Amino acid sequence: MNSGRRRLSRTVIAALFLLVGVAAPAGAAEAAARGPDLAVDASGTRIALGVEKKVVHLKISNRGDETPGDVVVRVRQPPPEGPDPLPVALIWHSGGVGECDGDFGGFYCQLMPELIPGPGETVDVPIDAAVYGAAEPYEGRFEASVTIGPEKDANPADNTRWFPLALVDQPSADLSVVAPDVKQSVRIGADGTPEPTGTLKPGEIGAVWHTIANQGRKAVSGVRVTLHLPKGVTFTRQPAGCVLADAGRSAVCTYESLTLVPAAEDTDPNDTTYSAVELYNLVTTPASGTAPATLRGGTVRVEALAERATDDRSTAARTALPTNAVPARVADVDRSDNRDGFAVVLTAKSGGGDGGGDDGGGGAGGLPVTGPQAGLVGAVGIAALVAGGMVFLAARRRRMILVTPEDERPAA
Repeated sequence: MNSGRRRLSRTVIAALFLLVGVAAPAGAAEAAARGPDLAVDASGTRIALGVEKKVVHLKISNRGDETPGDVVVRVRQPPPEGPDPLPVALIWHSGGVGECDGDFGGFYCQLMPELIPGPGETVDVPIDAAVYGAAEPYEGRFEASVTIGPEKDANPADNTRWFPLALVDQPSADLSVVAPDVKQSVRIGADGTPEPTGTLKPGEIGAVWHTIANQGRKAVSGVRVTLHLPKGVTFTRQPAGCVLADAGRSAVCTYESLTLVPAAEDTDPNDTTYSAVELYNLVTTPASGTAPATLRGGTVRVEALAERATDDRSTAARTALPTNAVPARVADVDRSDNRDGFAVVLTAKSGGGDGGGDDGGGGAGGLPVTGPQAGLVGAVGIAALVAGGMVFLAARRRRMILVTPEDERPAA
């Protein structure tokens, strides 16, 4: 009698240990969620002597798996060592960033909600570098930081960084490019440009926009743009002036007649002289892609084909290059901002039914339970059945009645 009870107790205990042993990793997997993880980077921090203002970009990336509720960006320059003021001072860029306050060399901006990056996304925050009559090269630095709330950042170590800030004696062109993440599906409007139609879903068409600007001291004649799309994303059609490669994922676009003058010479918004241009290319997302997901790895790189002195207006922009010509690399004051990355952000289709294709990058919140977690849930279910059977058999031998909780179901 006592032996039977001991056997029953050991059976039940063994079953419970089996359940606990299998279910324990589930708690660990649940704890693996990191939350938001913002990091800061910068580009365009070299300025040609003679340029009065340049737009520098802070790049705020979210390396976590959640979107923070509030983001504040801060910029600080060390005070000058002597009595003279800083030859170049940073201040927030007016319009389109958020609520900003502070002064030259030290300010903060609370980003607008639409600028807060989601998982895997990056947002470019413009700041102005104003130069005050500097006649000599200068090497300085500034600190940029990003904080979130009310959540905690999963890795605060990359929330603050120091960056160089230099004035260089290089009277050349200075191209920059900014390419925001692709998050909207589009259609071609009556004026021939893409119009957003909603969030981007698998199989839909989006547009890779990229803005090219000349912030140097000489004009450029002809621009080459090299684009590379994230895995699974392809160009919808061959863009004019572009050569496709890599199964429709890469393009080299040569705009031989495009001339960009220094920003200081672009003073009339109604003329045909431009210091910056905004381009787009239509892209198609993978129809079998899992959503929501962020497809990372897209890049845009720009370079000038030729350079012209700012006072040379007699020569028309070059319209063609010989087929055997290799254009020489044109001097560029700051190549740190000649390349920019972008992601393609997919949202789930209405009513589910997402495909099981490769998402090409880390998924965002709301992903279905797949992979190791799905196996873990299955293992827990099997363990529960085995343990239940063992308890049932043991109870049947001792004619015991088990009372279980009513209507207990796993969480949806």
